[in-house]
Amino acid sequence: MPRLPKICIALGLLLAMAATAPAAELVDRVVAVVNGKLITLFDLNTRVAELVQRTQGVSLKPDDPRADELRRQVLDTMVTDLLIESETARLKINVSETELDNQIDELKKKNNLTQQQFVAELAKEGLTLQEFRKRLRDDSMKKRLLGYMVHRKVLVTDDEVRDYYEKNKDSLSTTRSITGPKVSGNIGFIMVPNVKQAEELRGKINSGALSFAEAAKKFSIGPGRDQGGDLGDVQVKDLAPPLRDALGAVPAGQVSAPVMLDGKAVLLVMRTGAAAKPAPAPAAPPAGGPGYDGVKDQIQETLYKEKFDKLFQAYIDNLRSKAVVEIKL
Repeated sequence: MPRLPKICIALGLLLAMAATAPAAELVDRVVAVVNGKLITLFDLNTRVAELVQRTQGVSLKPDDPRADELRRQVLDTMVTDLLIESETARLKINVSETELDNQIDELKKKNNLTQQQFVAELAKEGLTLQEFRKRLRDDSMKKRLLGYMVHRKVLVTDDEVRDYYEKNKDSLSTTRSITGPKVSGNIGFIMVPNVKQAEELRGKINSGALSFAEAAKKFSIGPGRDQGGDLGDVQVKDLAPPLRDALGAVPAGQVSAPVMLDGKAVLLVMRTGAAAKPAPAPAAPPAGGPGYDGVKDQIQETLYKEKFDKLFQAYIDNLRSKAVVEIKL
């Protein structure tokens, strides 16, 4: 199942771009050519604006260097999209609306959700039903494309699942997302309206009165709130420079001093251990973590996705090496 892509979270950490571009950028121009197909500045700005609209964050002036970094990331994704589009068209690969309906019906049945409840759960993860259908279609197309061209299956063995469980059972949760397994990361993130509130929360967390995850769920207005401040697979290099500096100034496990981002205060922590602990589930798991049978399917999906993404990226890199790609940004 598709997950909320990493770039959406990284966007919130790089800060949201202003909705309008500077006057000089209003004139449309070609910013990339992929096998003769054009990507215009208008296309790029539209895609960025769509991401900004879905992101809780603060504004970033268009002439800020971080805005250029974000544009380059989005443009790279658009280039990959065109490569996939060309390959699926060449191989006549398609996913029908009926197939998507069936997949969604299976998800609803599996999670015992009505249509209204399903849409509400998607909204909690920052997705509309239309956006989710597109992600589901893209994911299905990628799997078919890989099946056509790589001619080998992505396999996850029972030994790999068991090994993952033994190494990570203390940080696993039986709480699942309807859009697929969540990958826990090591970075905790809390955003609050002002420094005073951030300092108060930091004091409570350091004293043990609140855990970082509890504070994030109750008070954060930033990304990862519902996951207890867990930013998933976002890495330190994905953070905006002020956040990287604040995180680097404290040892792992300690909460950073507040750092200001356009009038809002942010607290960070580099959690210790192989994986960050997710937000507490409604019912506490048994001592030593949840039982193997309760999470083995989730682990298998997580490991499958890791292997699939690696294999698919190698395939895309090979496609790109053979394509005529010209970047003009």
